[in-house]
Amino acid sequence: MDISNFTDSARDILTGSSTLAIQNQNQEITSYHLVYIMLEKKDNIIYQLLTKMDVEVEKFKEFISEELNKIPQNSQNGGIRFSRDVEQVLDDAEKASQTMKDGYIATEHLFLGVLDYAPENLKKIMKYFQITKHKFLMALKDVNSNKANLDSDDDEPDLDILSKFGKNLTELAKENKLEPVIRKR
Repeated sequence: MDISNFTDSARDILTGSSTLAIQNQNQEITSYHLVYIMLEKKDNIIYQLLTKMDVEVEKFKEFISEELNKIPQNSQNGGIRFSRDVEQVLDDAEKASQTMKDGYIATEHLFLGVLDYAPENLKKIMKYFQITKHKFLMALKDVNSNKANLDSDDDEPDLDILSKFGKNLTELAKENKLEPVIRKR
């Protein structure tokens, strides 16, 4: 799997999941790690889609956190790997991006993979919160069609796509987050 096929936000999910697993001294990155990181920020598409599906997202996140605390810890630093279910999630995410004719593997593709390959206990939690693949796809379709309607109503370029795949250098400069460029003459 080529990491360059992932959007920045999907890469951030994988990186954050890895960091969380290391902090918790877990040997594997599991679907619980992925979902927890997806719910960490309210501006994340998964958080927004679940909210649209009338899921009590913060309560759902608490359940995920409880499950994370049950994962065995290993203080030996023998490296970290993806669990079997996460490997399947990644494969499924790649297939979902191709089926949806998206150029990159995005966070929503990862969540679709989790819906398909989550461990049984995570599936029970999602069932409790009425998170189904059908409802998720309907919410995603609704968001995408609303975005398409907005795009067709004006001639402005889609700034969402720019923010998804690029960085706003002007904003970074205003926040003094760019290193100066020095030219020698």
